[in-house]
Amino acid sequence: MVVNEESLLEVLSRYVSPRAAENLLRWALAQRMPTSPGEWAHLLEETLWPELRRLLPFREMPPELKALAREWRKLAASQVAEAEATETGEEELPVEAVDLEDPLARQHLAKRLARLEGVTGVVVAGKNGKEELFSGEPVPLDLAYPLLRRQGYGVFYAILEREIVALRPLAQGYIGLLAKKEANIGRLLHALRRLISLAEVSG
Repeated sequence: MVVNEESLLEVLSRYVSPRAAENLLRWALAQRMPTSPGEWAHLLEETLWPELRRLLPFREMPPELKALAREWRKLAASQVAEAEATETGEEELPVEAVDLEDPLARQHLAKRLARLEGVTGVVVAGKNGKEELFSGEPVPLDLAYPLLRRQGYGVFYAILEREIVALRPLAQGYIGLLAKKEANIGRLLHALRRLISLAEVSG
């Protein structure tokens, strides 16, 4: 069972019995199996909600279901933004080589990335040092870096409860961004993708 089904079942089970929630979801999925966050939101709003309203005395969609639909729509919008940035961004922003081992270069890059819309934290880490800028509580992004390097990610992002984390492994270090949840993920990822290591360029 995919995560979206589990999330939906959990919320539905607050209003009907677990068995009824499972039957209701199975009935909805039999009509059309969603393949994206946007389709899950549509299934909830256009298929499940009318049926739930018919079964129970609801005048409007309960807050938990609204929040779930909103979350999926936000995720769908960010995926579209990311795709658009990937398609058009190469022409807009040339590749930039950065020296992660130069303290001054790390400092300049961190300050520049911190000015991106929605960004609340930046880490520019080299093998022998790093520059950190956080508008609030620092987040230990170092823990995620070795995992990303082993998995071979070029750029990685995760949507957390209140924020977005995006990481770009480079040479012996990485660049990390922390941003508000409503920030444009596509722009953030493209800002990271265009950065390459000076060590890689110079060979």
